[in-house]
Amino acid sequence: MNNYLKYICLRLKNRIKVYGLILQGIKIHRPETIQIRGNLSLGKKITMDSDITFKKNVVLSDSVIIEQNCTLEDCIIGENVHIKSNSIIKGSTIKSNSFIGPYARIRPKTMIGSSSQIGNFVEIKNSTIGNNCRINHLTFIGDTKIENDVTIGAGTITCNYDGANTQKTYIEKEAFIGSGVFLIAPIRIGHNATIGSWFYNYKKCSS
Repeated sequence: MNNYLKYICLRLKNRIKVYGLILQGIKIHRPETIQIRGNLSLGKKITMDSDITFKKNVVLSDSVIIEQNCTLEDCIIGENVHIKSNSIIKGSTIKSNSFIGPYARIRPKTMIGSSSQIGNFVEIKNSTIGNNCRINHLTFIGDTKIENDVTIGAGTITCNYDGANTQKTYIEKEAFIGSGVFLIAPIRIGHNATIGSWFYNYKKCSS
């Protein structure tokens, strides 16, 4: 019975916090599904969908949009950032006018610059991403520094672990990395460099 009462008290406390946000002018589509498990600092004109969990210390700046089924933990989200559905952000900073997801995972010690696009099924870990970068599909970026205006193609990964230690990848500004590329660290890609996509063409011959 004591555990049940504790559960009810926690639910009630959470409900009070959430409805307090609504009184502050935060737009929440399904307030009963929002979980606040820490400290939440909010700007203005924020929109939240459903089934969103906030853990530890989270800062949301003005005009942030968070779609359904997202988890944010120990992170700072800049102005006009759009976090799409089923994304996880932990221990990271997202600067203004960027979008994340859907199905993105931003791991600790990551900083994503302004007006950058981090798309579906992209995982980023312990990396700095510059401004106006595009990493839109099925990509892993780990222990990497990416400068401004870089494009990373679908299915490209940084091979950051050599079996004993993690190694660094550096990609200088305006580089273009094609699809399906394995960047085996340590490696540096120069300014305005282009790496073509890995290409395989199979044509079945008729007898």
